[in-house]
Amino acid sequence: MKKHGNKGVNTDIGAKLLHCRSGAQNWMLVKNFLAIIPVLFLALGLRGQVFTGEDRNDQFTVHGRLSVYNGSANLRIWIVGSKRMLYIAGDSTPALERINKFFGDGDGWFSRDVFADFTVEPVAPDIKGHMRPVRVLAVKHVVVTKDGKVISIRQDL
Repeated sequence: MKKHGNKGVNTDIGAKLLHCRSGAQNWMLVKNFLAIIPVLFLALGLRGQVFTGEDRNDQFTVHGRLSVYNGSANLRIWIVGSKRMLYIAGDSTPALERINKFFGDGDGWFSRDVFADFTVEPVAPDIKGHMRPVRVLAVKHVVVTKDGKVISIRQDL
């Protein structure tokens, strides 16, 4: 037994456990561990495949966070799990009017976020590396946060 200083900490526990097991038990441990590795790689690979609608020019739905920003495109949707940003542009829609009413009170524009499933329609073709202009057609499964705390959960906005 190896000791760490004067505290008598046993650092050979793993070696003792492996020594106490039979060869068949060790093989089962290794076999189970090897079976888990492909599942982990599959999960990590799927994580990188978030739908962003880049190849679509008709309406599509994304899960995102709507926030107010400074600048010309002040209402923007970040597609959760990606690096893509959409900005709200084009003609007004009933969904956009509800969004404007929600943010229209002026209380904490920059501290509120709306997480939801946004059905959007592109206003222009996608250009790699640029924010894409979209019209918002519907907002479903809504979670509203203020300063990072959930303040409202709704079916739609």
